[in-house]
Amino acid sequence: MPQETKTAAYRINAPRVAHQTIDGETIIIDFENGAYFSAEGAGAEIWEGIARRLPAGEIAAAALRRYAGAEGDIRGGIESFIETLQRESLIVPLEGEPAESDAAQEQGTAAAGKRPDFIPPKLRKYTDMQDLLLLDPIHEVDEQGWPIAKDEPAA
Repeated sequence: MPQETKTAAYRINAPRVAHQTIDGETIIIDFENGAYFSAEGAGAEIWEGIARRLPAGEIAAAALRRYAGAEGDIRGGIESFIETLQRESLIVPLEGEPAESDAAQEQGTAAAGKRPDFIPPKLRKYTDMQDLLLLDPIHEVDEQGWPIAKDEPAA
């Protein structure tokens, strides 16, 4: 992972993007273009780290504690996943905002015993509901996002 990516921190591109993690799968909806995404396993864990505004290096360190695999493969998989999230405009770099730190916590540490193998995360993109998502009144919202409606001008 290049030094700039290692120290970089990101945030979710809200209010454009909404997300929910259930049973190890993160569903991400981009309300600007109507696409939705799915990430499981390490991808869901990376997303949760980004949602907490952890630096990429700390997300990678947690993955190295949790998963078995070559350090270069794990860091490369995380970097590639983060680049995909940026390319899809789901996350943006933190600018002028302090990143959180998880250094004191052992987040992502595997339970005693054999660690699972690292499987490079994949972001699955779905466009089958774009028309429906773009018709949804959720687009009529304030900059703060759903459920705060835009103020309608008095007639």
